[in-house]
Amino acid sequence: MPSPTADSLASRLRQMRQHNRAQRAVSEGSARQLVVVAFAVPVVTMLTIAVVTLTVLLFAGSGLEGLGPAVGSMWLAIHQVPVTISGVTIGVLPLLPTLLVAAGTVRMAGSASGPHRPPSELIAIVFSAIGGPLLVTALSLAVVMDGTSVLPVQSPPALVAFGATLGIHGGAALAGIGWRYRTDIYERLAVPPSVRRGIRYGAAGVCALLTAAAAVVVVRLVMRWQTVGDLIAGGNDFDGYLGLAVLSLLYLPNVIVGAAAVLVGADVHLGTASIDLVDVQGGPVPPLPLLGALPEAGVGTLGVLGFVVPASIAVVVGLRCRDLDPMANLRSVALAGAVAATAMVVMCTLAGGELGEFGMAGVTVPTAGVFTLGWFVVVGLVVGVIHAALPATRQARRSAALGGMDEFDVDPDGGYDDEYLTDDEYLTDEYLTDGYFSDDFGFDDLEVADVGTDEISGADDDEYFDDDHAADDMVGGDRVADSESDAHFADEYSADSR
Repeated sequence: MPSPTADSLASRLRQMRQHNRAQRAVSEGSARQLVVVAFAVPVVTMLTIAVVTLTVLLFAGSGLEGLGPAVGSMWLAIHQVPVTISGVTIGVLPLLPTLLVAAGTVRMAGSASGPHRPPSELIAIVFSAIGGPLLVTALSLAVVMDGTSVLPVQSPPALVAFGATLGIHGGAALAGIGWRYRTDIYERLAVPPSVRRGIRYGAAGVCALLTAAAAVVVVRLVMRWQTVGDLIAGGNDFDGYLGLAVLSLLYLPNVIVGAAAVLVGADVHLGTASIDLVDVQGGPVPPLPLLGALPEAGVGTLGVLGFVVPASIAVVVGLRCRDLDPMANLRSVALAGAVAATAMVVMCTLAGGELGEFGMAGVTVPTAGVFTLGWFVVVGLVVGVIHAALPATRQARRSAALGGMDEFDVDPDGGYDDEYLTDDEYLTDEYLTDGYFSDDFGFDDLEVADVGTDEISGADDDEYFDDDHAADDMVGGDRVADSESDAHFADEYSADSR
């Protein structure tokens, strides 16, 4: 029969084995998860690029010698790395693939972070989300450099390629984890509600501005459908039609960002051509069907009506950021404007660049950032001032300052006003008289003399002092004599001298 000590030792060993197996399972699961985070998005992206490139090469009747350099160049182009072909640099690259890749990284990092992860594991997830794409970028640079003899593609600077990859995937990973742990971050950093409102409604304001810009682009495409159709017909055959249509779809986010910049007051230029809300200067543009939506002439002062869009969005943001505290309102509005302006600057920077022989194309980035900040901050402050001047706001601020009491409950001097304590309420002339107690307080026949008298006289035998309780002689005021044990006034309540 095993001893208790042997049973205890066997139980401990069994628990240790179970704990070690659980730890190994967690470690293996975490390792697999980090590998998925590192290579899921790059592998899917490279497979998609390979299929598209192979399809294009087969339809064009070309060989497969340039498949590797083409795939590597497209990977770099997706990460907004300028591509140089036959000495012509194209820096205006489609934003749609970049947004899809970034969204995939956000999704993978957010899913892998899970709830209640320690900081060390979150850091490992971020490095995994960055490490996999950086490895693919290094391989792409090597392939492109090796394939310059097959395709007239020049290898871009390595520092630019690695920096773009790091920025896109690192920012996306931090965004995915930050969104998942936003509540914990707010609580840990003690972020006030006004700052939270500013961040939230600043991001919402940018989304609303981009949505309005997309609606404007769609309306312009419908209005200029004949021109768009003529540009698509320039493809000559089905392959050309499909290629131009897909290329227009890939560049659609770029055009939407440009339209949003025009709505806030900035200008968009494509080489010598430029567009703003008031004026349009013509010039040669690429034969992309999507660019058929561009206006051929300005609308003059009627274009100022386009400012209604950012003004309306800024008004809504200002209303959502309003607060009884003027400083909290100012913080919310200022932060909303900063978030919106920063997002606009980043998007405008990514949407523009060098466009070969056409020159520079894109938005005047500083103007777009400053105007976006101005719309949200200035309009938000005006809304905040109007809100603060409303009678209901002033009443609510006074109530909050008084701890919930109405203004008529306490007078400016710190006492109670006449509405709170009236002659008919708690303290009236009937209850406060020249003596200590009035006739109506219950001592009908008891006369309390002024200070300095030594006599209490005239108690009525029919009231509180009846024959059983009243003394035979009350003159002198030294004590109430010969009272019963249950008398109303004991020795400590009768003074020796008033």
